[in-house]
Amino acid sequence: LHAAIAALEPRDREILLLRGVEQVGSQTVAQIVGISVDAVNKRYQRSLKRLRALLPESVLEEIDA
Repeated sequence: LHAAIAALEPRDREILLLRGVEQVGSQTVAQIVGISVDAVNKRYQRSLKRLRALLPESVLEEIDA
């Protein structure tokens, strides 16, 4: 899991950790990283898709909830 997350772009990794692990809302994440809410949501979904391709589904069940 660590290697797969480390392979993401730094901003995507930050968004994934804020949204998926720390459960910070998209609007707050957008303010933190300085991009639009729509961009946060797209980058988050794209990051999850990349991780799903590398990891068993059970690893991502909690993050994607």
